[in-house]
Amino acid sequence: MGVIALAIVALPAAGRAQTGPDPSPVIADSTVADSASRVPQRDVGDLARSILGRPVNTEVETELRPGLSLTILPSLGYNPAYGAYFGASVAIGGWLGNPKTTSLSSGAAGATYSTEGQTSVQFRSDFYLPDNQWALKVDWRYLDTSQPTFGLGPDMAGRPEYPMEFVLYRSYQTVYRRVSESPVYVGLGYHFDRYDEIHDTRAEAGETTPYGTYMSGTPSHTQSSALSANILIDTRDNSINASRGLFWNASLRAYDPWLKSDSLSQTLWSDFRSFTRLKRNSPNVLAIWAYLWFTFGQAPYLDLPAIGWDTYGRSGRGFVQGHMRGTNQAYLEFEYRMRFTRDGLWGGVLFGNLIGTTDADGGAFSGMDKGIGGGLRVKFNKRTNTNLSVDAAFGQDTTPRVFLGLQEAF
Repeated sequence: MGVIALAIVALPAAGRAQTGPDPSPVIADSTVADSASRVPQRDVGDLARSILGRPVNTEVETELRPGLSLTILPSLGYNPAYGAYFGASVAIGGWLGNPKTTSLSSGAAGATYSTEGQTSVQFRSDFYLPDNQWALKVDWRYLDTSQPTFGLGPDMAGRPEYPMEFVLYRSYQTVYRRVSESPVYVGLGYHFDRYDEIHDTRAEAGETTPYGTYMSGTPSHTQSSALSANILIDTRDNSINASRGLFWNASLRAYDPWLKSDSLSQTLWSDFRSFTRLKRNSPNVLAIWAYLWFTFGQAPYLDLPAIGWDTYGRSGRGFVQGHMRGTNQAYLEFEYRMRFTRDGLWGGVLFGNLIGTTDADGGAFSGMDKGIGGGLRVKFNKRTNTNLSVDAAFGQDTTPRVFLGLQEAF
């Protein structure tokens, strides 16, 4: 969060082998009842070809599975807390079965290193097996990082920063089974978080800090281990860039010492998203994202709900990751997605979010933090309808923050 990133790719392709549906005649969502649905769609590769006069491919084809492609991107960026960073990322998109009966699978892997000596290695995926009989969700992370925390509860003007350093080892995996021929899935998961080498800089200097107060001390490591029961409903027409349908994923996680967890606690996570065209003949989409993240018992401080710590780290555009942290958090975001050109190459978004966070007492939400912004979209891959996104957003401190990514925020 709060990172300015740059991604460039120019992969020459001659005689590219086609996998999956024909990517060129019409947009992937060809059910749009307007004239644009018959306009040949373009992406970054087509744009580069028109400039360079030679084929340029936005995919690195793999023979691991027909229909599944990889996009390799260098990653460059800067954040005042992290310094400049560099690395590489791989976006995964495609079908693991017949596209007529199998949802689009997506994933992302990446590794970066910063000038402040911080390392990040991550892999996250949403895979749908043939005919949508099974779904697999994974979130694996290794982070050797530092970031400020600001105590618990909603944002308050002028509240101090409390720098912290830590190493995170995360392993989340959930397996879902489809219920009959419905869009409903049920699943079981295992979730593990271990924070090592925790350094609370101001506590080590003798000050009282939110981490020390909440944890009744300053432990150098914490560990959480849980089994979960999960439900998933997914009717989206495209899991990478939906134009209609809804998504709901709920998870109840039980952390217990017999699983080698430091404390007995529970977490309830509910993630709801809907995608609607306000006009039948328009390709523009109103997208809504709402999540609830509640804890029960004494969850470790760094495991508490915090902005930007959702699975893909995309909540709270306009705020720095971890700026609001509490025992419970409620989040609501609206985004209006517009297509600027009929060939789908250029588009844009306007968005706003509301964030409610409780303090250590877990009482009622005392206020709502707000963020607003807008962004530009460039079609990166027309086969999977993937966009390159550049967003500028403002939180309550009115400091502009820029976010760049491959795929939508949600």
